[in-house]
Amino acid sequence: MMKKYTIPISIITLFFMLIVIGLFLATSVRQNNNDKPVVYVIVKSINTGPTFEFWETVRKGAEIAAMELNLEMIFDGPDNEIEVDKQIQIVKDAIKKKPTAIVIAATDYKKLSTVAKEVVDNGITLVTIDSALELDFEHSFIGTDNVMAAKSIANELASLLQEKGQVAVLSYVQGTSTAFQREAGFRDSISKYKDIDLIDKTWYCNGSIDVAYEKTLEILQEYPNVTAIFGANETSLIGIARAIDELDAKRKIHVVGFDSNEEIVSKLELGVIDMIIVQKPFNMGYQGVKEAIDINNGEKAPHTVDTGAVIINKDNLYTPENQKLLFPFENKEY
Repeated sequence: MMKKYTIPISIITLFFMLIVIGLFLATSVRQNNNDKPVVYVIVKSINTGPTFEFWETVRKGAEIAAMELNLEMIFDGPDNEIEVDKQIQIVKDAIKKKPTAIVIAATDYKKLSTVAKEVVDNGITLVTIDSALELDFEHSFIGTDNVMAAKSIANELASLLQEKGQVAVLSYVQGTSTAFQREAGFRDSISKYKDIDLIDKTWYCNGSIDVAYEKTLEILQEYPNVTAIFGANETSLIGIARAIDELDAKRKIHVVGFDSNEEIVSKLELGVIDMIIVQKPFNMGYQGVKEAIDINNGEKAPHTVDTGAVIINKDNLYTPENQKLLFPFENKEY
């Protein structure tokens, strides 16, 4: 008859205790690894299209802030600035992850308002950057004072025109807060010059350089006496400049507008574009993330921060500070 062996109860108990302790320690390690605050930065576009440089500079600012604050930053957005519904869904998906904060550059002033309220209702800190939202509660906005920036370039253009001529406005996406703020500021200032004929109609390119090019040709065909065109952002400005360059009309038609990239700077050097107003997207990303964490930690109340903008023309194009603004990826210090 085989001898029967039994394991003492104390050994079995010890074995299970070791398993429980091991599971606890493993869980603790996982929790410690996930203890970092998580901030989503959701912008208008993350593809490699016309506004790539602007949003990549926002990303760089957000990354630097995340590194300094030892947090996880997730950068996301639709492929194109006109994909409003897609951006709304991206925000909804981010809410489900229960991050510390969500920083939004909204594609539409009104349509993103409902989902922005959902952010706050879920106990998540909300900060808006670049583009404002129609919200009835206190929140921080980090970005350019677009009305004042547009007014300043309008006044510079009036001086360039010797306060007479005919001016057209070519904007980008209708419904975006930055678009109507820039148009409002520009129109408000230009309309004060009695000998400047500001065309009532506004043309939109929907974030497409090709459409901006076609709209410029349309403007010149419909209004052959135009002496200046204002491009409200990067895509509209490039499209305008390409059309004016192709027509060899730079001596007849002045071109001014918002934003920059290598092509815009090249057209500025060639005199196709007369002046641009350059924003500070790095500051939007950097300060947007920092603001979110400060508010979440109760260190400050929500408020508005003007990140600033600079008018650049051929005269001040090569100053070190402006070169840093124009070519942010070639500068290692921020």
